[in-house]
Amino acid sequence: MDQRITPTPLITKAELKEWLKVSDFWVRDRLENDPQFVEQCVVNLAPAGSSRRTIRYHVGRTAKYLGIPAEAEPATPIAA
Repeated sequence: MDQRITPTPLITKAELKEWLKVSDFWVRDRLENDPQFVEQCVVNLAPAGSSRRTIRYHVGRTAKYLGIPAEAEPATPIAA
């Protein structure tokens, strides 16, 4: 059976800031003080057991969490 998987649209911190028109402080504040935002919107791409974080933001979940309509989501390529 041929099952196609739709890639998850992930964006970098720079792309998130540009899309939402927010500052580094806003992003850092969300990461440090908003556990729901982190749980729902943040994806860590670092290998398991790594001390480094490779953070990306899930476009759809971020828009939903912040109450942004789907049509306002950025049309960006998939970040890796």
